[in-house]
Amino acid sequence: MDIFDIENSVVSSDDLHDGIDFVSEFSVELQQYKNRITGSRSETACARTIRRRLSDETGATVRLEAYKSYPLLGRGSLPIFGLWYILCYVLYFVSFAGNRLSGILLSLLALGVYALGGAAMLLMYAGKRKLRGLLTQKVSYNVVSEFSKNKDKLKKERVFIIADNHDAELGNFITDYRIISKLAHIFVPLTAVVFVLFCIIKMAVGTDTPAKITALTVIPAVMGVLGIATTMLRFSPFERHAKQNNGIATSIAMATFAYFAEQPHLVPDDARIVYASFGGENSAHGGSEAFVKAHPEFQGANVLCIGNIESGELKIADMNAMRKIRYSTPVVSVIRSSAYEQKIDISTIPTDKLSQKLASIHGYMADAFAVNGDATAMILADEPTSEEHELDVNDLEKLFSVTVGTMVKLMKETPSSPQDTDEQPIKKTSTEMEIHNAVGK
Repeated sequence: MDIFDIENSVVSSDDLHDGIDFVSEFSVELQQYKNRITGSRSETACARTIRRRLSDETGATVRLEAYKSYPLLGRGSLPIFGLWYILCYVLYFVSFAGNRLSGILLSLLALGVYALGGAAMLLMYAGKRKLRGLLTQKVSYNVVSEFSKNKDKLKKERVFIIADNHDAELGNFITDYRIISKLAHIFVPLTAVVFVLFCIIKMAVGTDTPAKITALTVIPAVMGVLGIATTMLRFSPFERHAKQNNGIATSIAMATFAYFAEQPHLVPDDARIVYASFGGENSAHGGSEAFVKAHPEFQGANVLCIGNIESGELKIADMNAMRKIRYSTPVVSVIRSSAYEQKIDISTIPTDKLSQKLASIHGYMADAFAVNGDATAMILADEPTSEEHELDVNDLEKLFSVTVGTMVKLMKETPSSPQDTDEQPIKKTSTEMEIHNAVGK
């Protein structure tokens, strides 16, 4: 991989080295909270560590914002779906015990339970929050800090947010998760078809001979075991199986915020920079949605989201193709321009193929901001495609330089807000949020 040309960076050599030293050191510190799935003690401890460290680095007030999270929303719903699948198969096999009429009725019940329950589980898996009342609640925390030189509370400010998430994805029971993922993609839809088909066949032909009973039990039993196993093993709800969050995105976002907080001359008088690190983001994006709901005063902000960083292949997410949510073209252009001017390679995530659309089924944290009317886009770098693209210090320098350059250009190119002559509306926060300042916890 080419060595990053520091002369092209918008960050001075000393600041760049200081920022990367912080990123390298703090991302290692965060590894002690590797099991930080939604609502866990490890996630809470991680949030408190971020708050403490950011307060120490910048001297700014940093707060924890509590909200209700749902660990089984999103990927966490699959184990529940596996249990529901077992219930459907129990009803199917019990239907063999009675007469023809009772068998038909139980088979219809199994189909109905499968259809309704399956639809509900798929909605939970896709992150639909209307069904969250059926799930266990826990508490997660967003870490939030703000910096502004403005002392006049009535003066309108342009808001610039840099966001990350500090929680970990759910892992699974098998070390190589790609194997179980591929098996799940094959057997889950296949067994669903087999289950529905055999329920219909059973009702049509009956079970009046040993040959029919054998034919109608052996194949569904084998396929059912495969389907249930791959469904329940795809994601584990246990902390010990969490997929480790390497903390790079969090550290980069913190370093970017600290860069401006420590050099106020770089921040325009009418600009407010906000740092937000979300908990519970891997459970149907609870953190970003809670943040948007709690801060209506930030509506219309420019938002740079830093997603998972695992390689040196920097990419821009300019839309969620699965949910048909488009992000801000101006923000995407600014990211590209920042990278181009610093001679840093960055590409846009393709969304043409079905597999590429399905990859975004759980969305990005930028979704909540885009739906809220904020100008947003996202930088991420998923798993390396080869050894030469594995993450190194050179990649961290590029990423830090791109994020700083993007924020600088956003502050320069975003039009200033006209001043209101009337009194400004009262800023409100959600009544569901509990805000804890750094000095109080």
